[in-house]
Amino acid sequence: MNRKIAVVGSFVMDLIATVDNFPKAGQTIIGNVMQTFPGGKGANQAVAAARLGAEVQMFGKVGNDANGFIFMELFREEKIDVTHVQMHADLPTAMGLIQINALAENKIVVIPGANYGYTLEDLLRDSAYFLSADLVVAQLELKHEVVFKLIELCAENKVPIVLNPAPAVALSDEILSKVTYLTPNETELEILTGISVVTVDDAKRAINKLINIGVKCVIATMGKNGALIGSVDGFIHVPGYKVDAVDTVAAGDSFNGALAYGIVQGQALEATVRFANAVGGLTVTKQGAIPSLPVFEEVVAFINRHSI
Repeated sequence: MNRKIAVVGSFVMDLIATVDNFPKAGQTIIGNVMQTFPGGKGANQAVAAARLGAEVQMFGKVGNDANGFIFMELFREEKIDVTHVQMHADLPTAMGLIQINALAENKIVVIPGANYGYTLEDLLRDSAYFLSADLVVAQLELKHEVVFKLIELCAENKVPIVLNPAPAVALSDEILSKVTYLTPNETELEILTGISVVTVDDAKRAINKLINIGVKCVIATMGKNGALIGSVDGFIHVPGYKVDAVDTVAAGDSFNGALAYGIVQGQALEATVRFANAVGGLTVTKQGAIPSLPVFEEVVAFINRHSI
């Protein structure tokens, strides 16, 4: 029987402009292409896991607007349970303003909208449902008080949780100590620990600090350097895949969705992270967030074509 993933998180409609170079402060430039794609860290991670074959239930809010209806229809098409996704009467669906330059680097501004309309009361009402899942996945695009309460509830009820600490903020030791799987990138790892992360050795020092605080397992994504798994048992460095990146917007989200999928399937963590690296690598070869997320068969074919 398929095991269930509960994603408590965000929906963001992305407005993406491609440019040759980012504008400087006060500068107006002419861009190349403007596109609109559904995204948001929570939504991306939910779809990433579902396309790989996981049973996914989503919790959060969209606006009672055209973008909200687009998300609800999309999730039904992806066979994601949206029973506990509400349409906010007053707040619009969140928007993301994204610039992508010729190097496939991005700059992103998110307007939270209905994501911030998902309150502690909503979380507590939904708790019996997401606490029945085999794994909970969360990010930091909802109000922080909601995410922190979610982490506490999971710890109290012994439900493992993946926390993708993005957008990056410093988190208290108390909250970090309750996290099962923490998935920062290099920048987020620096913000969480105060340790500059340039090399793999730097990442090990930062991860050790988090493990000493009480995080059960840290899986740091390091771009071309792959991923680094750290726990009380030591470190495992999992190399990444070399690809020509087109759009890196959903790279981390696809990794997290694939990680959640592998965990609930009971795969060994190193194998799961190697698979998640492939999903992330494949994702950045396409444009858009959700449109770039692969299905399981695509990932297997990608792995067979690429050596690490």
